[in-house]
Parts: sequence; structure tokens; C-alpha cells
Amino acid sequence: MRFTIEEVTIPERGDSELFSAVQEVANVLEAEVWRNDDFALTPAMVLPDYLDQRFQRRVLLAARIGDRVVGRGWLGYGAEADATTASVNAGVLPDARRHGIGTALLEELERRAAAAGRHTVTTFTQHALADIPQDEPLLGASVGERVIPAGAESTRFVRARGYSLGQVERTNRCVLDEIRAELPNIVAATAERSGDEYDVVHWVDRTPDQLLPSLAVAREHMATDIPAADLEVDAEVWTPERIRSRERQLADAGDRALVVAAVHRSSGAVAGYSELVLTAGKQHAEQWDTLVLSAHRGHALGLWMKAANLLALAEHAPGRQRVYTWNADENAHMLRINDRLRFRIIGYSGEWQRTIPRRA
Repeated sequence: MRFTIEEVTIPERGDSELFSAVQEVANVLEAEVWRNDDFALTPAMVLPDYLDQRFQRRVLLAARIGDRVVGRGWLGYGAEADATTASVNAGVLPDARRHGIGTALLEELERRAAAAGRHTVTTFTQHALADIPQDEPLLGASVGERVIPAGAESTRFVRARGYSLGQVERTNRCVLDEIRAELPNIVAATAERSGDEYDVVHWVDRTPDQLLPSLAVAREHMATDIPAADLEVDAEVWTPERIRSRERQLADAGDRALVVAAVHRSSGAVAGYSELVLTAGKQHAEQWDTLVLSAHRGHALGLWMKAANLLALAEHAPGRQRVYTWNADENAHMLRINDRLRFRIIGYSGEWQRTIPRRA
């Protein structure tokens, strides 16, 4: 079967026919795994991530059979001068598989990553809990559970391309009504445990100016302080300007961010933060970063912040009943927090990595 692969020119607006068709492929692939449209996004919602590439480079590929877009390839990597890693993802519609399209997309993504000096590439596979067989071989990283199905089509695809499983990540979901009544007590108990050293500060969308420098420091630690199992991870550089850029991207996509930070009273610096993102037009929220800096751990700040932000969500957007979060399977402390907040596993993802050989 003849097919072509081309780079997608990023449009100024989200009404480009090709850009839209590629996003529709991404939505179909997400729904194939999760059997719902919770993670479906419109072209206008993803476009802001491509328009400002000062801090994160992104490349989008389309695979066509004739005039029909049947595959999508994505490449992303940090703009830091010393970065060596990149993220890639290739997906093909079910009726166009087994014709070499996915392999061709992935090879082109890897070629572009290597050309940019990123010779360590990471990709992922997603597996709903209901689709993980218990009577077939399961794979794991050096830490965490063996839960990635070896026989899954996506698993076989990345392994055939030379990728090794570097980390297992849980996809968790809570139903807000199941924990809402307990949240005030959890917030009160954790606030008492922290003593008088910290305050919890909330904001929506825009970080208070006085917290920008210390929040940038915390965001830098988010890249390197969280468990990474066997993955190679680049450090990231965050500045107040980068935070403001990210806030504009969310706003331009129509999203809202509920953020809570634990602020150290004596220094006035951010000791930890947690954010919920409310994707436009959806009935759920997504728990993105949660981090407590190492010097401030042991005060129940993680549970305090996450519970306080769920309480804020219940007040700010009571119609959003489902909350998703993603955590490394070896991150026992955060998983205990999630259990306390009634998050339940709905699936796993495999984080796969390989080193692209350097040409002589």
C-alpha cells in the first residue's frame, strides 16, 4: 500500500484542514484505548502548544493514503542547550495498520530527533485495566509492578523497534462525590500537622507575581526529583517568563488551571505546588504536577495541597466529577496519597526508551 509522510505546517489558527485531520487521528487513538472522549481535543485546543516554541520544540507529522490522513507522528524536546532526550509518538488508524506506516513515522521522528542532537528517545503505550490479561506474559521496569501486556499490539510494535521498558505509570481516576465530604477534615488535619511553618495559597490561572521566582525553582525540580525508574531524563530550565508563557498557552486553549502552593512562612518561598487543569468543554479535571521540594517533606504537604485543590474544584466547578492523575508505579508515597483521596487505577502506561546510534 502506497503512503506518504509529510511535516504539518503549523497554522496560525486551528482551522487548517491537515492540522485538524491529524488531531482527529489522535482523538480516535485515545478513544480506542479508553473507550470515551475524555481526552479528545479540538485543533484550537492543541494549537497554542505549537505556536510558542521558545521553550519546547514540537514537530507534527501526517501519514496519508491518497488524500486520507491515517497516521500521526509527534516529536517534542526541550530547548535547553545541553538536553539529550526527546519524546516521540506514532499512531495509525486501525484499518491502516500492518502496512509499515507506523514504522515509517517512528523512523522519521527518530531521524529528526537525532538531527536535533537528541539521541535518547522516549515513547509510550497505554493500556486500559480491562484490557490487561492476567493469564499472559506481563512486563515491568526494574521497579514497580509487571503489568504491561507483552502481547499487546502497541507493546510488540515498540519492542520490535528496539525500545526497552523504562518505567510503568499508573492512570488513576477519582469520582469527586466519593471523597467530597471527607475533604474538609483532611485539609484541617494536614494543616494542623504542618504546624505554623506553611500557608496554602490558591490561585486560578495566573501565578501571583511574588511567587513566580520560587515557583520556577519548584518547576525545575519537577523534572528531576520525581521517580524516573530506568529512564534518562533531562533537566529543565524554568523562569518567570516561561511560567507566564505556559499560562498563556492554557488560556489560549480555553483551559483553566486551579493551583495550590504550600508557601514557607519564614522565607516566603514556594515549598510545593499542585495543579488541576480544567480542559475546555469537558466534565473532568486533570491532576498535572504535584511536587514538594525535598527540604520541606515530612509535613504532609502533598496530601494537604491535593485535598485542598480537590475542595477548590468542588466549589469552583462542581460539575466536574471525574479527576484523572498519572503517577510512576514506584512512587509509593504519592500512591498512598492518591489512595487516601479515593483515586482508583483504570490503566497503566509503559514508558519506553531507546538510544539512536550516532552515525560515523
